[in-house]
Amino acid sequence: MELYWNIAAGTVSCVAIGMTSYLLHWLVKPFLQNKKAAVFAGAVHFAAMMIMYFIPPEINGMVAYAVGVLAAFIVMYALDRRNWEQKIFLCFTIYLLDWISHGIAILLRDAGYGIFNFFQVEQQDEWLQFAVFVFLSVFYVLIRFLCLKLFVYMVNRAYGYKQENMTGKELALMLSTPLSVLAGYCAFQFFSEIYLLDSDQYIWQVHMEFWWIKVIYQLVSFVAIVLSVFTYQKIKSAYKKEREDAVLIEQMDHMKEHIAEVETRYAEIRRLKHDMGNHVVTLENLVLREKPQEAEKYLARLKKELWEVTGEESSGNPVVDVILNESSRRAEERGIRFTADFHFPGEAVMDAFDLSIILNNTINNAIEGCEGSDHPQIRLISYRKKNVYMIECANSFVGEIRLDEESGMPVTSKKDAQEHGYGLISIRNVAQKYYGDIDIRLKNGKFILSIMLMLR
Repeated sequence: MELYWNIAAGTVSCVAIGMTSYLLHWLVKPFLQNKKAAVFAGAVHFAAMMIMYFIPPEINGMVAYAVGVLAAFIVMYALDRRNWEQKIFLCFTIYLLDWISHGIAILLRDAGYGIFNFFQVEQQDEWLQFAVFVFLSVFYVLIRFLCLKLFVYMVNRAYGYKQENMTGKELALMLSTPLSVLAGYCAFQFFSEIYLLDSDQYIWQVHMEFWWIKVIYQLVSFVAIVLSVFTYQKIKSAYKKEREDAVLIEQMDHMKEHIAEVETRYAEIRRLKHDMGNHVVTLENLVLREKPQEAEKYLARLKKELWEVTGEESSGNPVVDVILNESSRRAEERGIRFTADFHFPGEAVMDAFDLSIILNNTINNAIEGCEGSDHPQIRLISYRKKNVYMIECANSFVGEIRLDEESGMPVTSKKDAQEHGYGLISIRNVAQKYYGDIDIRLKNGKFILSIMLMLR
């Protein structure tokens, strides 16, 4: 009979460890670019816990779980080295959430024992006692699993910007709450062990209210952890909004420059138009006097001045022409081949300012994306089918892109990642203003951005 009890107790412990390992994997998976790292982290956590469970000497529960979580962190960092601060926070979080779940589940399990003891089940035959033990153990594991799964789900929901880097200062801020919770956890463990040494009894056997106080503390701790995550995300959201506003202000400044340049061009065109009669008379006199060489030189100079004033591009909108000409010059300076078959959507109701936001950000990203390419090139096209206006930009690209599962935006590997990505956000915001969206894909060494707008 003792063998059956040992098998049942061991099975319960192994299942509980496996449950925690699975939910650790479930918690960290959305945060990792390398999804296999989450699987390996869960597997290594399970293996480390099983080794410590079956191989003596016996290790204190707090230390054992800390070692298991540390092993998971090492694996995650080895396979996905970015954002280690965030990984530390996640490991602290799963450690504390598992303790909270255990506290709630064990209270309900002990309450079940109390009910059975009230009916004096312990005086019945040993098989019935064994059945009660198995039933309550399964009940404990199930409650612990459901609680931990709920807690992990809520933390994942509260943590919105999963792919953005967490700085050292942010880590210190985020760990302040978990460390306070951990200090309380250690205090409960200390009081329990001291009471056991002094009275040779567990404190909850004499003072049942100890369990209620502990559970209340655990629930308050969980709420505090979720609120700290939620507050952190609000701070990140405010910072992101601030950066987006800064980008928008910068774009407005660019737009003012483009408008000023357009006004200058129009002034030059008016001047050229005013002088055109004189130019025609001069050319006629040169032709009539049979001076073809002078006429050709004069005409070439006139054509050059006309080109400098009007520009090379002709999209149907002067502001767009300015942006395309400027972009072409910038690309040429960087050795990038820039071609454009772009046309303003004509009589459609579309603000030129919105289109300038799309073009400026799209071309800036494309020029940046060409870095490292042996044959850098950018191809920009637009076309319209009925009310659908499509803009597509393809640029040379070296490397790989990963898309954030929630936002669909590329995840950059740059150290200053928080300063990047706002251009695509601005593009998407404009597209959604016109009931459209963007699509990003990598094909044959080219980064392709497609933008769909619905026009009236």
